[in-house]
Amino acid sequence: MKKLEKSMPVIRFKGFSEAWEQRKLGKEVENVATGRSTFFTSIEQSSETPYAVLGSTSVISYDKNFDHSGDFILTARVGANAGNLYKYSGDVKISDNTVYIQAKSLDFVYYLLNKFDLKRLSFGTGQPLVKASELKNLKLMFPNDEEEQQKIGKFFKYLDDTIALHQRKLDALKLMKKGFLQQMFPKRGENIPKIRLDDFDDIWEQRILGEFLKESKIKGSNGSLAKKLTVKLWRKGVVPKEEIYTGSSATQYYIRKTGQFIYGKLDFLNQAFGIIPLELDGYESTLDSPAFDIEESINETFLLEYVSLVRFYKYQGNIANGSRRAKRIHTDTFFEMPIPLPNSNEQQKIGTFSQQIDDLIALQQNKLEKISSLKRFYLKNMF
Repeated sequence: MKKLEKSMPVIRFKGFSEAWEQRKLGKEVENVATGRSTFFTSIEQSSETPYAVLGSTSVISYDKNFDHSGDFILTARVGANAGNLYKYSGDVKISDNTVYIQAKSLDFVYYLLNKFDLKRLSFGTGQPLVKASELKNLKLMFPNDEEEQQKIGKFFKYLDDTIALHQRKLDALKLMKKGFLQQMFPKRGENIPKIRLDDFDDIWEQRILGEFLKESKIKGSNGSLAKKLTVKLWRKGVVPKEEIYTGSSATQYYIRKTGQFIYGKLDFLNQAFGIIPLELDGYESTLDSPAFDIEESINETFLLEYVSLVRFYKYQGNIANGSRRAKRIHTDTFFEMPIPLPNSNEQQKIGTFSQQIDDLIALQQNKLEKISSLKRFYLKNMF
C-alpha cells in the first residue's frame, strides 16, 4: 500500500486514478541526443542564414542549413549551465555542447525534469557534465495515460505564460516610472523639467544636499554585538544584514532611525541609496554607510528619487575624487553635490506620484510572487 501511495501524486486532475510507473526517460521520449554542430563565429539572422543554431542556453548563431526540426528541450552538456533547461521550436542546428530531448508530451517532460532538477544528475571532477546516455537511463515516474501527461504539461505552461505576463507588466511599470522621473527633474544646467504636474510653473532653485541633510552619529554597539543593516545595490532597499560570522569587536557601529536617508560610500555608483524603514529603527551600520536626518524643507521621497537618477549619481560619482575601482564618496563630497529644488508643494506632488507608482509596482510584484509560489506548490504536489 505504501508503494502505491508513493507512486501517485498528491494532486491530480479529475478522472485519473491509476498509479504512476517508474520508467527510463529514453523509453518514454522520442529522442535524447547530443548536437553535432560546431561554430566559431556568431552570425546574425538574415535571408541567407535563417536557421537558428541552438547552444547551451539559447540561440548562439544562425546558419543557411538546418539538421533538426520540431520541438526541443535543451540543456548544456558541460559547464555551469549543465542541467538548466529551456525549450525551442523550429528548424534548427544544435551545437555539440548541447543535449536535446524530443517528446510527444514535451511540456510534461519539461516540467517533470524541472521538478527532478537535472543539476543533481550532472557530474564530473571538473566542470558539471550531463550526458545523453545518462539522461536516457534516468528513471522517473510517469502516468500511464498520455492524456494526463498532456493536461499536466498544458497546466504548467499556462502558469508559466501567466508568470511571463505578470513579469512583463512589472517591467512595464518600472520602465514607465523611470521614463516619467527622468523628465520630471531638470537636466543638468537647466531649471525647469520637461514634464510638470498641473499648477506648477515656478523656476527650480539650484541648492546643495548639505543644506538639507545632517549626518547622524549616535554611537551604538561594536561589530560583535550590533544588530546590523545594509543598503542593497540598485536601490533595492535597506535590509537586515545577514552575516556568516560575527563582526569585529573593534569596529564602531552607529544607531540608525526610521526615515533617515542612507547610502553606501563604496557603492555610490551602484545606486546604494535608501530610506530606513520603520522595521529597521534602531539597527546599526558603520560610517561606510552613513545615515542622515532630513530637514523638513525637502521631501524624503523627492530626495531619494533625485539621487537615484542615473544622470545624477553616475555623473557626480565619477567626478568625485578617488579611483573608479575603489571610490569612496565621503559625506563632505556628498554634501556639496547639487540638487534642483522646486517649492515644497511640487516636491510633495512629485513624491506622491512616485509613491503611487511604487505601490503599483509592489502590487504587481506581489501578484508575480504569488503565482510563482503557486507554481512551486503544484510542482511539488503534481509529480
